Amino acid sequence: MKKLLQTLGLAVLVSGCATNVDHLPLVPAQPVTPEIPDDNISVQYLGVGGFLMRYQDAAVLTGPSFTNPDFLGMPPAPFQTIEPDKERIDRLMPAAADASVMLVGHAHYDHLLDVPHVLNNQAPNARVYGSVTMQHTIASEVDLDRIVAVNGRAAVGNTAGDWLYDDQRRVRVMAIRSEHSPHFMGIKFLQGTYQQELQALPKNAFDWIEGQTFAWLIDFLDAEGRPVYRVHYQDAACNADKGIPPELNDGKRVDLSLQTVGAYQEVDDYPEGLVSEIQPRVSILGHWEDFFGNNPEGPHRGVRLADIDAYIERLEGALPEDGEWLIPEPLATMLLPVTDIQSD
Repeated sequence: MKKLLQTLGLAVLVSGCATNVDHLPLVPAQPVTPEIPDDNISVQYLGVGGFLMRYQDAAVLTGPSFTNPDFLGMPPAPFQTIEPDKERIDRLMPAAADASVMLVGHAHYDHLLDVPHVLNNQAPNARVYGSVTMQHTIASEVDLDRIVAVNGRAAVGNTAGDWLYDDQRRVRVMAIRSEHSPHFMGIKFLQGTYQQELQALPKNAFDWIEGQTFAWLIDFLDAEGRPVYRVHYQDAACNADKGIPPELNDGKRVDLSLQTVGAYQEVDDYPEGLVSEIQPRVSILGHWEDFFGNNPEGPHRGVRLADIDAYIERLEGALPEDGEWLIPEPLATMLLPVTDIQSD
């Protein structure tokens, strides 16, 4: 009965048309990934909450999403089996053997469904970081020594969490306790946690439950371990007092904010509260596209019930003087300058 009620609620959520995005200045997808100068970071959008970031010899992934299952243009129903579209993933997911870290903010299917296949194929050298529920959800498909649960190691409020380093010490990440916005009229679907490992991946969307949601702070480091580029990443909109980095007093600014358009209208002061607090040089808008049956290769349509133009207007009102924003098509790659390179 609970799943049926959630289906009815989700049906209401998507009963409107997807948003037209033809007027938006979408960064176009490129057929070939550009070469990356040493003083640039590349950021490729992989759909929904997914990004691939590269700086020199370091690479970080956030949970990519290509499958985008649906049921006749609606969300997957309780009785509908969903599974990764491995052919589509293999066709669209860039090779990422250089990635040492993959970050997952929460465990809903649109953020985690494709992750095991990507870890086992396109990103075979990455560890995945997320909640205990994330760990339990994918434990049947991914070696446990490649899954790191961070629930007890995250920043909470202004209390810093642990910096977690990759083996080469060219990347470090800090989880930040956050929250997931409601989906519709204050109602949040697919809540819950898993307390033990599942024997197989969930068979329907309603069993890909949220777990604890985290935002992330990501530092790309120079050879001496100094942060030269800092990223703040959220894969779920949240109230402005959640998911904010603690005060680190290290003099390093947030260079890039990776934000979430979907369901932003369900929380207070997002994105302007976040942007006013962290003052990023660049804001990249993710999770803006309608993902129910969406083909990442286009044609593109915006997430339902979210006014993307109003989001942009609110964002622009909070940007710092040197700030800019970008909204990429899936598979678009953006080259951004690294301005804090240390010199001896």
